[in-house]
Amino acid sequence: MGGSLNLMLLSGDYAKIHAAAMITMVAASLGQPVNIFVSMEAMPAFHKDESVRAQIPQGPMARLIVESQNQNYLDILSQAKEFGDVKIYACGLVMDLTHWTLNDLAPIFDDTLGLTAFMGQVGDGLSLTF
Repeated sequence: MGGSLNLMLLSGDYAKIHAAAMITMVAASLGQPVNIFVSMEAMPAFHKDESVRAQIPQGPMARLIVESQNQNYLDILSQAKEFGDVKIYACGLVMDLTHWTLNDLAPIFDDTLGLTAFMGQVGDGLSLTF
C-alpha cells in the first residue's frame, strides 16, 4: 500500500462522517497511515457538547445506525487511533470563526491546521472528501 489516506471531512451529514470513520478504521487496521482534516459543516459533529453534535443532519440510514446503538463515529475514530497511525486535524479557519478551541472538541484531535498546512503535510497519498 503506497502513501497515506487523506480524508477531508466537510459535510455535516452523519452518514458521511460515519462512513469516513469506518474507512479510517479499516485503513488503520491494515497499517495504512490516515490523515483527517475536519472543516466546514463537519466541525460541529466533533464538538464535546452533545447538543451541538445532535444538530447534524441524519438521514434514514444514519438514524438506523444511531438507533442500533452501534459505535458512533467518535468511538470508531478513537479506536482507529489506537490501532494505527491516524492523525486528526481541526480546521484553523472554522476554529477562528466559531471561537472554539481544541478543548471544545472531542479529545481525538492532534492539532489545529489551516488547509494549506494540511495539504502540504499529507503529500501524495490518496485523498477523499466527505
